[in-house]
Amino acid sequence: MTGEGRTLDAIKRMVPAHTHELAALGWQARTEDLPNGVKLVVTTSDPRQVVKLNAFGFMGIMVQGAHHQIHHLMMAKGAFAH
Repeated sequence: MTGEGRTLDAIKRMVPAHTHELAALGWQARTEDLPNGVKLVVTTSDPRQVVKLNAFGFMGIMVQGAHHQIHHLMMAKGAFAH
């Protein structure tokens, strides 16, 4: 994921923060800093999960896990936590 300005700042906060959630799902996730963004690397040894990860793509992977409900409730209440 790449960007500039405020978008780049958000990418550098958001993408690495999601690696913990992905690890809780049983995937190995890490990030690599890029000059204009962050590279997300997600792996698994389960062939069925590899198919799933390939089908999800970046955005599909980013919405996995159960933290989004709490996150959106906090945003609705005006308490942003990223």
